[in-house]
Amino acid sequence: MNVKYFLTPLMLIIISLVGNAQERDSRIFEEPVLKISEVKTNTIRSDFGPAVVMDSLYFTSYSDKILGQPDKKLRKNAFYDLYRAKIDMNGNTVSKREPILEFLTKYHDGPVSLCERTGELFVTQSDNTTAAEATKMSTRDTIRLRIVIAKQVKGKWTSIIPFPYNNLAYSVGHPAISLTGDTLVFSCDKKGGFGETDLYYSIRKDGLWGWPVNMGDKINTSGKEEFPFITHNKSGGSFLVFSTNGRFGLGGLELFYSSFSLDNLKVEHFDAPLNSPHDDFAMVIQPDAEFGYLTSNRPGTGNDDVYKFDFKKVFKSGVDIIFPVKELYLYNRKTNNPISGGMIRSCDKQIYLSDQRGEIDMLTKTTGDCEVIASKTGYSEVSKILVAKVVKKGEVNRDTIWMVPALGTTITLKNIYYDYDKWDILPESAKELDVLVSFMNENPDLKVLLTSHTDSRGNDLYNLKLSQRRAGSAVKYVVSHGISSGRITGIGMGETQLVNTCANGVNCTPQEHRQNRRTEIFIPEFGKAKDVPQTEGQYSGKKDDVQAIPEIKTKAKSKTEKTVTSAKAKKIIAPLEPLKSAPGIEKGPSITVSNRKYFLIIRSFETKAQAEEWIKSHSVDLNGIQILGEKRPYRMGYNYVNFKQAKEARNKYLKKFPDCWIYKQ
Repeated sequence: MNVKYFLTPLMLIIISLVGNAQERDSRIFEEPVLKISEVKTNTIRSDFGPAVVMDSLYFTSYSDKILGQPDKKLRKNAFYDLYRAKIDMNGNTVSKREPILEFLTKYHDGPVSLCERTGELFVTQSDNTTAAEATKMSTRDTIRLRIVIAKQVKGKWTSIIPFPYNNLAYSVGHPAISLTGDTLVFSCDKKGGFGETDLYYSIRKDGLWGWPVNMGDKINTSGKEEFPFITHNKSGGSFLVFSTNGRFGLGGLELFYSSFSLDNLKVEHFDAPLNSPHDDFAMVIQPDAEFGYLTSNRPGTGNDDVYKFDFKKVFKSGVDIIFPVKELYLYNRKTNNPISGGMIRSCDKQIYLSDQRGEIDMLTKTTGDCEVIASKTGYSEVSKILVAKVVKKGEVNRDTIWMVPALGTTITLKNIYYDYDKWDILPESAKELDVLVSFMNENPDLKVLLTSHTDSRGNDLYNLKLSQRRAGSAVKYVVSHGISSGRITGIGMGETQLVNTCANGVNCTPQEHRQNRRTEIFIPEFGKAKDVPQTEGQYSGKKDDVQAIPEIKTKAKSKTEKTVTSAKAKKIIAPLEPLKSAPGIEKGPSITVSNRKYFLIIRSFETKAQAEEWIKSHSVDLNGIQILGEKRPYRMGYNYVNFKQAKEARNKYLKKFPDCWIYKQ
């Protein structure tokens, strides 16, 4: 970008007065902007054409391999590639740049425009046909541009199709897609326009793109109109942002905008420091956020650099402001109880878990409607669109997802497994029983039957008694977590229901025998839990041959003998003496403290100040307690490497703090 205009101080004053006389209700955001600075990914050459694509900043740049070449050589023969870098919620780049391999062609790639609603990425590329015809005497400027449309499949940009109005006789590029995906604005140097390059638009109807229409002399000039962008702010409507060197301003290419209404186009000029005496172009604004990006060749790291700017939104009197859902709740439709540990897959591809109140803090990057999928063991999966809407000042847009128990279907819980000749609950099995406890708490009318089984090694009667002890230990665990003893029953089945061919006298591996040592969960309204293949390493780590019960070597029993044994087994019911009730082990919002995975939560407060004050007042009897995490609600507690340590600590504090509970990260 090399056209420059030099202004006298008087001309700058006139421009400033004209800007102040603008109808301020038509502004995109408050000016001047709060801050403008280079992004960290700029190189010593040219970086331009930023676009926010999901959680990344896409931009156009030279390949790392040729950055060291002289500018003159680059401008004559080099071509641009598409790069990306991760950004945080405030728009700051947080990773190194990397090429987007799907668009790594021999010629130009970029800039781009994303339609979040349709998932389409509109990409500027060199036309392959004209590029192939370029000779050694040709420069890159003789190669035409075109627009292609891509969609992601399994994380890769594929299904690339050309825009139907690409033409070998002229360039079509710099796409800008509307929020709804039905209007595409682009730059074109087709003959018969108003200037060197004009802005055109095409409307898609019933899946077909309409014939491109010139945007007219209210937008286009005798110069260049390039790099359009359509804002998607629900609070202030849509605006068309573009760059031109054909209007009076501060320098070469200037940034202008207009309300995006094809019937009422009134062009406005951006104030400094967005515009400068240099080339300023390719502005994009993240929907309903308070930051954006632009490109400029003002003095910086390279020839063209990408800049991030922060601003304040324009809140117009009499105009409704629309906010996305920021608080979401999961509830059981049948019982009206909150659902803890429910999983939400959000439209921004993040996963959230509901806390003990059924609450999910929606901290998504999306600022509009958002489709989410809620799921939890024992419930039917629910899909819902969370609608952005107008809320009163100081209020939060909230919504609730109601989930229904999946009656009549088989629930998927890993079965409970044991070490050889043991009946204690392993940590891996405790996790599955915790899921059962949570589900029974949310559905107080359900009753559960647990059936425990052994492998075929050992005496039949001994195995029957061993399985009874195993059933009893599982029942005792569930009852100790607050479930009424009248809602859960345990039955020992001995070795009467093997899940494989490892009967008496059959040579089997330790892993095959382990599959038979299990407790199965059966809920009458749901059915039997599915068997999940188990692999070495999911258990306590003890070897199968540590404890040796004398094995009675007999022939494999007949089916008749097994049936008789099973009938006897059903008469033996596990002792169901209820233990003292204790708070359930529930899941809550993400807490990050070092690399430890288990957290004992003592108390919670809405503000950090309350949490800190409470810690000071309990510093004597709660030595070393700390605030876990940096988000509301602020929880105080301790962190542990394993579940056993956390459980022992909970037992220690349970009498003084009966509401303390364990959270697994």
